[in-house]
Amino acid sequence: MEGELRRPDEGRYLGCFDDDGTLLGSILMMDFSLNVRGVMTPMGAAAYVSTNFLHKKEHIARTLLEVLMRYYAKAGAPVSCLHPFNPAFYHKMGYGVCNENTLYAPKPCYIRSYGDKSGLSYARGGDREAVLDYYQGYAKRTHGATVHHYMDPHRIFDMPYVVLCRRDGRITGYLTFEFVPVDHYTDCYHDLLVREMIYDDADTLRQFMTFFASQADQIERVRFLSPDPDLHMMFTNPDSGENRAHDGCIQEMGRRTMGYMCRILDMEGYFKLQGHCAGPVDRAFVLELQVEDEFIAENSGSWFLRAAGDRVELTERGPAQVTLRTGIAALSSLVMGAYSLRQAVEHGIIGISDPSYIPYVQNAIGWPEKPVNYTYF
Repeated sequence: MEGELRRPDEGRYLGCFDDDGTLLGSILMMDFSLNVRGVMTPMGAAAYVSTNFLHKKEHIARTLLEVLMRYYAKAGAPVSCLHPFNPAFYHKMGYGVCNENTLYAPKPCYIRSYGDKSGLSYARGGDREAVLDYYQGYAKRTHGATVHHYMDPHRIFDMPYVVLCRRDGRITGYLTFEFVPVDHYTDCYHDLLVREMIYDDADTLRQFMTFFASQADQIERVRFLSPDPDLHMMFTNPDSGENRAHDGCIQEMGRRTMGYMCRILDMEGYFKLQGHCAGPVDRAFVLELQVEDEFIAENSGSWFLRAAGDRVELTERGPAQVTLRTGIAALSSLVMGAYSLRQAVEHGIIGISDPSYIPYVQNAIGWPEKPVNYTYF
């Protein structure tokens, strides 16, 4: 932290002080680009939210977050994200659930081998820029992915091992991994923890799987932290080894984990950037969004959107054919594709005046793909 205060590479620290100059709490404000529904969007991230132990429950963290949210809204960043230490706490601040990962842990002998890993090699110093370019290209075409000038190279190259796949001289994927001890009494066996695995096509994925399958002699299990809910299809036995069977026989094959939470900071700014539909709407309509935001009053109230064809845009007041009633957290999750509008309505998170409009509203402001992200902040 001392180094970051002198030369802020990650972001900027905001402090909360009392009248005597004592630091009561702090937060790190980080500038990201976030892929929101295919559009690289300025995003203000909150990290390292901390409060002096002697001043807990005095709304210090809440005050810091309010300052951060208003700062980024005025600076032109219409969304904010954070990794929550307590999702309920940040949900009160208007942040909604967003991306998810699954932690798999198959034994190498149960990972499918395809007999070819000839395109794989360890990344060398001269590959650094090419790998970063590859990642940025991936982020620009992947909903939910982030770009950060400082975090990206550290996230990738601070890992002990970076493996590339090349075909015809072109990078088609990379992965990062480290070894994790699994026994206090021997150093002969480890788990291999895969932090990140990005690939263009099935051939690259098959080469990666062949590499993992070949590690059976000294690797107990391969732990994949993956955004792919179907990666278990690459294993002949996806059992995680946690002995968490249900009803005595139903095996656990992966552990679902929560990623970052997301929040719309500026309704008007957000919809000015998001003028496209996920898919063409079959009928033109005006949607009234009745939004509740307890922290940014400018977001609260009715917003009218006109959807026609493959475009959606803010419009003047009514008349509206359908009304959506939602808090800012649920709306943020909906537009990021964390869940569909139909799921939100069925679970009572969002209200809609006419359920027959659900597929049209979903296409207008939702997204069919769940967000994917590897960067922790």
